[in-house]
Amino acid sequence: MSNYSDALAAANKTGAANATDAGVMAQFCETSLQRLVGAASPQLVWEGAQKKGMTTAGLAQLANTDPSAVHELMWL
Repeated sequence: MSNYSDALAAANKTGAANATDAGVMAQFCETSLQRLVGAASPQLVWEGAQKKGMTTAGLAQLANTDPSAVHELMWL
């Protein structure tokens, strides 16, 4: 697992279509996450999701259905 900053930078450089799932997830956390779940740290959510082995699709679905569960990811 890379770190959040590296994953985000790599995804921004290559574009989402060519990025790893960790990179796409970092972009999702950076751009859309707070609109869906309110005040949450993009980096801490990303780190928690990575620890749980989640995919970007899984995190997006969770953000749409259970924002409080997304907030819990910050504390893993």
